[in-house]
Amino acid sequence: MKTLLRFLLTAVAGTGLLALATQAQAQTFPNSTLDAWVTRNNIETPVNWQTIDTEIAAQVPVPVPPTVTKTAVARNGPFAAQLATQNLLGVVTLPGTMILGNSPKGGGDIPGGLPFTARPAALQFYYQLSGPRALADSAYMAVELTRLVNGNVEVVAEGEHYFRALAGTYTLVTVPLRYRSSLAPDSVSMGFISGAADNITAGTILRIDDIAFTGTATATRNAVLNAAFSAAPNPSPDGHYLLQGLAPALLAAPLTVLDATGRVVRREPASTPAAAGAARALDLSALPAGIYTAQLFTTDGLVTRKLAR
Repeated sequence: MKTLLRFLLTAVAGTGLLALATQAQAQTFPNSTLDAWVTRNNIETPVNWQTIDTEIAAQVPVPVPPTVTKTAVARNGPFAAQLATQNLLGVVTLPGTMILGNSPKGGGDIPGGLPFTARPAALQFYYQLSGPRALADSAYMAVELTRLVNGNVEVVAEGEHYFRALAGTYTLVTVPLRYRSSLAPDSVSMGFISGAADNITAGTILRIDDIAFTGTATATRNAVLNAAFSAAPNPSPDGHYLLQGLAPALLAAPLTVLDATGRVVRREPASTPAAAGAARALDLSALPAGIYTAQLFTTDGLVTRKLAR
């Protein structure tokens, strides 16, 4: 997943101006409708969101057009957020960037964040997109659910979306969340940017309104597959296992290993299915002795196996 803050820093690099570090709703967060705004450094900013504009206003002695403004062209309610790619004093072209939360720090790839404890299935929002090079500018958004485990931030779920179509009226986007862990999150982070390409042009306008999480993701275990799923040797004195007992496509599913406290200690993406009857190698030799849980997130449900190391 791309890092929105990295886009923001790249846009201002070299200027010397500043340095910045339709289902039932599952759970929302404050100002998800973007109707509430507050003034900071003489710049209006959506409540519970941060933008680069207030930092620029605090450090640049002349007025600079903000990249994020409230607009009455809203899908519902009084306002929506308008992210506009702007040319900053003829020096740099800056994308409109809006990040959830009021802190520059973040848990995973996205800074900021707010408390959040649900496990929704997807994120939904409405958008408008216009501009002569809007598609080439690659407007983008990302969302993460995270949890702090033993002082380490673990990504529980993530999703992202590139805006591939112009929209003159508000259009619904549904972003499925990909779960890496069966843990419950404690925070949500997300951000929107009007241009994520290496070369962007002024004039792209992205409007966002009515953000909401939908559905509930359940880590439903498949009892039949669980009974067939095996690891050998188990216990393993050297931490090397062969996972077997599943169809090749299921055995190739994304894999996560948790320690006894629930912390993710190893993560592997989906792999190419092996030949029928083949096993999947798992190497935990770098981990200390203990009890671990291997999780395969298959299309037929969550499959787990306890591993002794």
